[in-house]
Amino acid sequence: MQFLRGLTGGQRATGAVAAVVVLGAAIWLGLGLGSAPEPLPSPSETASPTASPPLSPNPSATPELATCPLSGLPLDDPSVVDRVAIAVQVENHPLARPARNLSNADMVVEAPVEGDVTRFSAIFLCRPTDGLTGPIRSARYYEVDLWQDLGILPVGYGASYGARSKFNAAGMPYVNGITGEWPWFQRAGGNAAPHNLYGDLETLRAAIGQGGPIDGLAALVHPLRPPFAFEVGVELPAGRPVSAFEMRTNSYWRFGWSVNADGGWTRQDAAKTVFDEVTDKPLTATSVVVQRVEEEVVFGDPDPGGNSRRLQHLVGEGDGTLYSQGKAIALHWSRPTANDGTTWTYADSGEPVVLPPGQVWWEIIAIAASLTES
Repeated sequence: MQFLRGLTGGQRATGAVAAVVVLGAAIWLGLGLGSAPEPLPSPSETASPTASPPLSPNPSATPELATCPLSGLPLDDPSVVDRVAIAVQVENHPLARPARNLSNADMVVEAPVEGDVTRFSAIFLCRPTDGLTGPIRSARYYEVDLWQDLGILPVGYGASYGARSKFNAAGMPYVNGITGEWPWFQRAGGNAAPHNLYGDLETLRAAIGQGGPIDGLAALVHPLRPPFAFEVGVELPAGRPVSAFEMRTNSYWRFGWSVNADGGWTRQDAAKTVFDEVTDKPLTATSVVVQRVEEEVVFGDPDPGGNSRRLQHLVGEGDGTLYSQGKAIALHWSRPTANDGTTWTYADSGEPVVLPPGQVWWEIIAIAASLTES
């Protein structure tokens, strides 16, 4: 099997084809295991970046640096911000580690799912992926909130009956690999199913704007609404010094971050450093934002093992914490309606949150979850 990994871009589709395609994308079939596992491809070389914008006609003027709206990092090709942001549901089961391409995401959202174990929504807009991305698993309830809040196109492999009902009621577009319509999903690597399903995001993105079925889904994504602003050299509020912090969503599921030599954070799951299979380096983040929310146990829609799923209430307001530059800073979040974006302010001053440029991990945890600092 040959894995296509060329770096190409896609343009947003017009809404004219949306009505025709969404009905087809809403057909939900039974879970198939696909073809026999094959070795994962080795990381590929990315395509050469396009030329930077021309210099200002005024030789004394410094041209404004284009940056990624989800990370604040500089861009070689400013046109990438016009693409659709793709949010891929990546598994966080110990049997699925290490994941691929989390380091290349512009932002990662982590939230509890069944039994309060967690799953990632890795958001890709500005940086290319390298080889296959995953393992990809089924979407969860909070995916609707990410679509409405941020303006992303969800990508996953299946969903529960309750989640599908929620998606359909909201009119959420969903690139669902389990339908069998999409050619970008492949089983590969040495893990047993269901921990071996990956996606070729570059060819998926290249299909947007080419007149295929995915165009109707992309047309249902509103313009990107970044949750944070970024500033080089930003002076954060004083906060309190922190060298490490850990979250526990149940008695056995714990994960957290520790300060690294670069002043950012290194990821641990169950006190073990987690790596990205593409880079063979630890997962790191420049800033970690923890959001405390009301969480509901969903009965009557269990996973195959009988574990009750979790539903986070992401409309409303509450408390949070920013971990950046080796300190913890109290935050407040607010999202009055489902159509609004979440606004983040510093709890003490009420001023909008401004982050240093770099990858952000957005941790959604229940109010009752444990969070300890050292």
